[in-house]
Amino acid sequence: MHPSLEVAMRPPEVFVRELSPAEGQRLKRMSKQSEHFSTRQRASILLASATRMSAPEIAAMWMTDDSHVRKVIHEFNERGFDSLRPNYRGGRPRRITTDERQRIVAVAGARPDSQGVALTRWSLLRLAAHLGERELAVSPAHLGRLLGEAGLSFLRTRSWKASPDPDYKAKAERVLALYERAPEGSAVISFDQMGPISLRPTHGAGWALSGRPERLRATFNRRHGTRYVFGAYDVHDDRLRVRLRPRRRGSDGLAFMRQLRLAYPRRVTLYWIQDNLSANWTPDIRAFAATLAEHVRYRNGPHRDRRLAAAERKLLVAA
Repeated sequence: MHPSLEVAMRPPEVFVRELSPAEGQRLKRMSKQSEHFSTRQRASILLASATRMSAPEIAAMWMTDDSHVRKVIHEFNERGFDSLRPNYRGGRPRRITTDERQRIVAVAGARPDSQGVALTRWSLLRLAAHLGERELAVSPAHLGRLLGEAGLSFLRTRSWKASPDPDYKAKAERVLALYERAPEGSAVISFDQMGPISLRPTHGAGWALSGRPERLRATFNRRHGTRYVFGAYDVHDDRLRVRLRPRRRGSDGLAFMRQLRLAYPRRVTLYWIQDNLSANWTPDIRAFAATLAEHVRYRNGPHRDRRLAAAERKLLVAA
């Protein structure tokens, strides 16, 4: 009879399954570039296991427990890369339910005066107080976070305009067509005014003694009055012509139109685009435009002669 001996057997080790080259490269990237530390740690454990390191050796390297290393390897062998995503849980459940969040967003998105509150806009403090009266207790800071998550932000009211002109669509299409392409032998001019403008001191910056900056008077005299800028932009030639006028009357606009017409040859037809300012539609301006349009039609007809050219020159030069 042979004597029996007790031998301490090493428990079978747990190793990661065989990895493909693509999976190995992916694990290597995740071990270095992943956002969460737990993902980087799990990827490094799997890479170490792929080199046949034992679970205790990997645990010592990462200063963790053997059971955690084996758990990571088992989960990867069962679920693949989905097991590397952190599943953070814990903490107390949400105090404000989804339905209450929707109610808060609905109240915040409506005007206060439409809800019986004598206000025109909500602040976080007043909105939190109003919700408290409706048994929705939420702090102003948390209320701001809830509104931000819902896509709400504090914005100024904006307005929009629509033309009452029944022919607006046809006119707009004509203007856009001229902007796109000018007819042969013509120029497209966009006209507008700006003002009043005046010379005024402007605060700058520079080096000075501490507490002794350069100072300018807060009030000043406009000894030379103000000016208005008259601008005409040649859309297709990309050229801007500007004049300064002391006023924005119809006579000033007419003088600017005459100057601009003299800047182009008589054979060039001008398409003039302007807004509906009353100073742009005085009787003198309408008569000037109608006369030029009649001359253009006559000039392009079969009866053009020298007398027409002389008449055009006399009309344009007249003040």
